[in-house]
Amino acid sequence: MKLLALDSSCENISLCAANADGILFNLNRRIRFGASQLIVYMQKYLKKINKKINYFDALVVGSGPGSFTGLRISFSLIKAFSLATGIPVVSLSSFLSCAEQLKSKSHYISVVTDARKDLLYRADFKIKNGLVKAKGRTRLVSLDKIENISDTLFVTYDKHLRKQLPKLYPDIEFYPKDIYPKAYYLLAFAGERVKKKKFTSLDKLLPLYIHPKTCQIRKRG
Repeated sequence: MKLLALDSSCENISLCAANADGILFNLNRRIRFGASQLIVYMQKYLKKINKKINYFDALVVGSGPGSFTGLRISFSLIKAFSLATGIPVVSLSSFLSCAEQLKSKSHYISVVTDARKDLLYRADFKIKNGLVKAKGRTRLVSLDKIENISDTLFVTYDKHLRKQLPKLYPDIEFYPKDIYPKAYYLLAFAGERVKKKKFTSLDKLLPLYIHPKTCQIRKRG
């Protein structure tokens, strides 16, 4: 199975490609406004492995929540490539890749990030037999109404949340380092979707982001 995955939901620009033999390339760069260079990196690394987009069986994209501009760019690219080549798309929560990175650390993981206006995005995951399973959808939560803290490891790449939330919730436990979404950690989940032919139709290929004017969530269809 040949997969090309990308995530530009935050300042970490992530690209990964794999086939049956293993990883072809795995790029992670934390660059301000780096999403604007996403196509440049993609062309560069595809050239390195001497492959074109139509080599892949499926395209995988991290759907956020995250940067308005970053997600617009990655989704525009994915849609354009899919329309031009007919390659199917798998869209997965960017937070899923964060939970996958720390699945050995706790049975319950909550990934959070700042949504402004005293709100945050939160996605909960349960780890059973080494597998990460989402517990419901990513949702908006008020900073003063965070529940189900016990036995849960909280994860974020927003440093200020690791300082702010323990002041409100002394029992909350945060992983001490920034954990960014990375395309590599979406590959296994995407592979299962591809085997079952559970692709994301282009008319439902919508990111989860904050509108820059209202700072409110835009729901996926």
